[in-house]
Amino acid sequence: MPDIHVLDGGLRVVIETLPHTHSVSISCTVCVGSGHEDDAQSGMAHFIEHLLFKGTPRRPNPKILIETIEGVGGMIDAYTNVESTVYSVKVANIHLARAIDVLADMLQHPNMSAIDVEKERRVILEEISTTADSPAELVHLLADTALWGEQPLGRDIAGSEATVGAFTRDSLYAFYQNAYTRANLVISVAGNIDSAEVLRLINEAFVDMPAGTPAIIHPTKPAQAGPNVALQHDDSEQVHFCISMLGLGMDDPDRRAMLVFDAVVGGNSTSRLFQEIREERALAYTIGSYSREYRDAGKWVVSASVDTESIVETVTAVMTVLRDVKARGLTEEELTQVKEQVKGGILLSLEDTMSVASRNGSHMLRYGRIIPVEAVISEVEVLTLADITRVAQRVLQPENLHLTMIGPVTQTTEVSAQLHL
Repeated sequence: MPDIHVLDGGLRVVIETLPHTHSVSISCTVCVGSGHEDDAQSGMAHFIEHLLFKGTPRRPNPKILIETIEGVGGMIDAYTNVESTVYSVKVANIHLARAIDVLADMLQHPNMSAIDVEKERRVILEEISTTADSPAELVHLLADTALWGEQPLGRDIAGSEATVGAFTRDSLYAFYQNAYTRANLVISVAGNIDSAEVLRLINEAFVDMPAGTPAIIHPTKPAQAGPNVALQHDDSEQVHFCISMLGLGMDDPDRRAMLVFDAVVGGNSTSRLFQEIREERALAYTIGSYSREYRDAGKWVVSASVDTESIVETVTAVMTVLRDVKARGLTEEELTQVKEQVKGGILLSLEDTMSVASRNGSHMLRYGRIIPVEAVISEVEVLTLADITRVAQRVLQPENLHLTMIGPVTQTTEVSAQLHL
């Protein structure tokens, strides 16, 4: 089990020693994401993530900063989501001090010059345009908007051209100062390390970070009423679509049953949707589903890309599968098989130090503790057919149902008629 320490100012540190490894991974999870942004701030957390790679007084440009890690064979990366921004480094364990020093330097002393702001503004606007030009990516953003409307869960994490274009250096820096504090930071370290040495290095490296106060995330407003169809016309040769509906939040007692439900219906190539749509009917190259949990809400999405002539048949077939699961549930054979799939996936996801560090940091931020893998597997093992049926009936509700399409579709009457559960 990992050790948990709370340092001065509320800085949380999670350390898991893995003596069999040669690497060490550090995940710095900052409690700031798109869910903490007002409408006019949409995209700020993501913009700041970009800016922190532009350099510091000690490492004045991105090349020097990144080479400090990549030059010793390591990896450095970051991403922004709804609830957090995560900065991570993986290096050989002999470079532990270097890795902590680089992350501390980035998070505490970014240059954030006006010149860098203008450079990254252009980069991010291009990123937004690239997504808009990719129907396979854009359809998922439009599906979020269809489901959640004008609130953080319904917006692009990168923001919009309007919001990103309006940010100033001062407004970005003020947002950064408010968020990048000890009260909002979890540092998770995993690998072949000495815990006392890790704590000493972190205490020394993060001495300049202010205490601050915990960030407040915006509560999720009710989802849009369904069933509903959202269509964006496009002259491409395929129709990209998402069927999305409300899922379960991160504290929901049925969240393990949701894992199993998702795996059976569309989570892999043995799922009902893949077998029906791809193998039996040959309507799509691939089709799948995924579930996302947030603090006070969740979503479940089925997605695929098909020929224009096949969209009605495909949606009809998908809805038939969903209605069957809702009405009849799973078989004992399916439940037994998918339990092993889910348990195996959980265990395989923790094969390296970065996976362990990321999981521990995420759990600490979300739950204030680390849920043991053994506990999760035990919860999966005791699931019954009734548990999965209950989740299916909770999720598969017509008032939560949204179909989003991008493609050369001119009318939606036929496909709309299939949206019933």
